Amino acid sequence: MSTYKDRYKDADNGLRFQDLVYQGNFKGMDPVPDGILGDKVLRQRAKSKVLEKVTKEDVLRDQFTVNELNDLNNYLAWNIWDVLVMRATEGVSGMIPRQEYEILAFMQEFLRWPEILEMTTNEVGAQGVIDIGATARREIGTKINCVHDWCIGAVGFGMGRCGLLALEAIQPQDYVRESNTILKFMQRILWGKRQDGYILNSQDRYRCRIHEKDVIQNLAGQIEYFEPGSEKHDSFVRFNAAAELLSFLDHYDCRLGLGDTGPYELPDGKIMIIRDLFTNEEAYDWSDVCDHEKVPHCYTLCLVIDPDNMALDEIRVNDISTTFTRPKNYIEHIVGGAVFVREKWDTPMGEVYPIKISELDKRLEGIQQATFKLYTKFSRMSRRTLITNGMYVYYIDMILPHLRLAGTYEKACKDYEFWEIDQRVSNYYYDIVKRGFAQATVPQKIFSGEGYLPFPDDVSLTRSKYYWK
Repeated sequence: MSTYKDRYKDADNGLRFQDLVYQGNFKGMDPVPDGILGDKVLRQRAKSKVLEKVTKEDVLRDQFTVNELNDLNNYLAWNIWDVLVMRATEGVSGMIPRQEYEILAFMQEFLRWPEILEMTTNEVGAQGVIDIGATARREIGTKINCVHDWCIGAVGFGMGRCGLLALEAIQPQDYVRESNTILKFMQRILWGKRQDGYILNSQDRYRCRIHEKDVIQNLAGQIEYFEPGSEKHDSFVRFNAAAELLSFLDHYDCRLGLGDTGPYELPDGKIMIIRDLFTNEEAYDWSDVCDHEKVPHCYTLCLVIDPDNMALDEIRVNDISTTFTRPKNYIEHIVGGAVFVREKWDTPMGEVYPIKISELDKRLEGIQQATFKLYTKFSRMSRRTLITNGMYVYYIDMILPHLRLAGTYEKACKDYEFWEIDQRVSNYYYDIVKRGFAQATVPQKIFSGEGYLPFPDDVSLTRSKYYWK
């Protein structure tokens, strides 16, 4: 029998998914474990209430206090570690210089996003940003999802600021106003999406149950059930693997191409994960090999798992949209599934349509052809081109969905030169290969949590690249 529901009891500390512990900036204090217990420890150490359930009034406030900024900085640093150690063994293509493009993108985001996010907030208002997050409650096949929303704060603010600090390009007291802008945008989007007072899945024992009840009922009503190991099961799993590979590759080996929500408990006690696989992002020029006639913007898969047959002890849908379980392998315990197609990012939900599992093999050819063409295209690119493209995936895609819905994408491109690389970051390209910065300093400072230096207690909230004091 499963015991996973015990993890949702207040007194429960969850399981440990790995043996590593987090020290970060908590020198002289006990290290912090992963999972539910780690979340509890970070909240206990917080100086503000920003990590507890927050109200709409809290979210609409123009800025965070210094204590709130530092509590978010500390929490996101641990949260980044928490998700990274869980996916440390994930596969990569081997041809994409991911470490290099990541650190450059982090810094590009921190330096460029604030003015674009501030412009977007000014255009639609704080409530409008909340409303963008709320759209995800009634949609599937949307990039307004936890990984994109989390990346605004964790990557753009957290990793970006940490990378610049490690490079000694900025000091802890710099860019306070810009940091507030980034984190406020993240908080409003996530609050609007969850609407339970939390912003991150880790705060809610790794649950991302955001969809409205009628949406879940409609999706569950189209589930096809099958026996594990049957031809229908294998066809569904095979399709999931192929579409997942293409979604990763189109997004330069990163998880922006995948988005899980759940777990949703069904009336019979089974649980459902809703998985969006973004197989064709039209914003990328290399996606031209993904024929829109054969490969849509997104496939959404509903995976039904039997927790009792699996003896499920814990399930996490973490903040980078990925499902982890104990025991580890849930694939063999999938007992039902459904697949839906969203042709374009702005296809109305009324035009999203299902595909029968018996028809999935017909779709595999288009996915496999696009995957082969992408590998071929990437193999002909220079290292510099691969790094630049990877930067665009992070820097553009992490906020592209929000700008699209706000109607500010064109303005960002025209008036704010959204697709231009900051000159400072262009210069940093030559610095990241020195002293093993990308391979040594980045893991030591960013992935360990050591480099997330706090803002000074007496720093001015208006201090920025525009306002010095």
